[in-house]
Amino acid sequence: HRSNVHLLFQEAEDVKLLERFIDKETVFVDVGAYIGFYTVWACRRVEKVVAVEPNPLALAYLRANVALNNCGNVAVVPKAASDEKGVVELKVPKPALAGHIPTTASIVWRHREALSFHVEADTLDSIVEEAAGGEADIVKIDVEGAEGLVVKGAERTLKRARVAYIEIWPENIWIADYMAKLDYKLHGVVDHGAYRNYLFIKT
Repeated sequence: HRSNVHLLFQEAEDVKLLERFIDKETVFVDVGAYIGFYTVWACRRVEKVVAVEPNPLALAYLRANVALNNCGNVAVVPKAASDEKGVVELKVPKPALAGHIPTTASIVWRHREALSFHVEADTLDSIVEEAAGGEADIVKIDVEGAEGLVVKGAERTLKRARVAYIEIWPENIWIADYMAKLDYKLHGVVDHGAYRNYLFIKT
């Protein structure tokens, strides 16, 4: 089977939207880092990456990809970002193929055929304060339906950042209005069918 541990390269339409906003002084916050695609892409271009990933199955591959790609500027945070500190249940769908780590692990979706893990949760504000001294320039959020919880616990971080790239499912469409209240303007949308990725820029 194909391994999840590999050198990762830029290969998505999504990162092209972010490329113009980063430089060597950027602090990039990757919420829902999975096995490290955005993290590895960013680590070569920015000052620091905070990679937040609660799925213990994906974490091993994330750490391996960070090491394989010599990303010495990455802080891996093995937590679920949410609206409060505590312990939450993470549902990870059982993989259809051996060696595959499902991308749809979620703390809000109730997958039927799933592995269940109890994981530590914290607000993104607390995570960023601890991992990067509160600094955040670009925030990417992709957490399978829990984006609303992340945003509710990230007011300070989002006020400090200048770019936010958020996967939004229909149940969380209110996030667009919320971001406008934090002085963000919608700059672009990537349509993935069931959900869309929204690029917000601080005005």
